Amino acid sequence: MTTGERLEEMNEGVGVVLHDMCQPLTVLRCKLELGLLFGEPAAMREALQDSLEACVRLTGTVDRMRNLVEQINESGKSRGGLG
Repeated sequence: MTTGERLEEMNEGVGVVLHDMCQPLTVLRCKLELGLLFGEPAAMREALQDSLEACVRLTGTVDRMRNLVEQINESGKSRGGLG
């Protein structure tokens, strides 16, 4: 695999992960804002629960990104670097 192919593969993987991170961040923000807007204990509790679920999803996405970076680094090391 050439350096250009590795970089293209890395770019695609990072793009997918970044896309996966945007959705739970949007949910997190919206749920928290709705909880504050309505201010009722039930609405705030629901917003907190939904936000925690979004945080769990986001943590999973970050872990996948970390694994992708580690794989790319290991691949580069085994091939003598990206150059």
